[in-house]
Amino acid sequence: MSERRTLFDAFGGTRKMADTLGEAPSTVQSWKSAGRIPAGRQPAVFDKAAELDLGVTAEDIIWPMGREVAVARSEDCEVVA
Repeated sequence: MSERRTLFDAFGGTRKMADTLGEAPSTVQSWKSAGRIPAGRQPAVFDKAAELDLGVTAEDIIWPMGREVAVARSEDCEVVA
């Protein structure tokens, strides 16, 4: 995937991704809002992306909004010891 393009963009948006995967649009929207694909769904998402030749990598599945976003979010978290 090219820089600044999310996994959801690669599928053509959340509604199109939902249709492609046989999921409710609200389910895929919740993935986007959370910034993660549930672990149990990741293989199916990856397989469908590969089938459609979307140029998606395993990293794109793990960090669907981009790794930079995930790293920024983790840095914003307070660590309590």
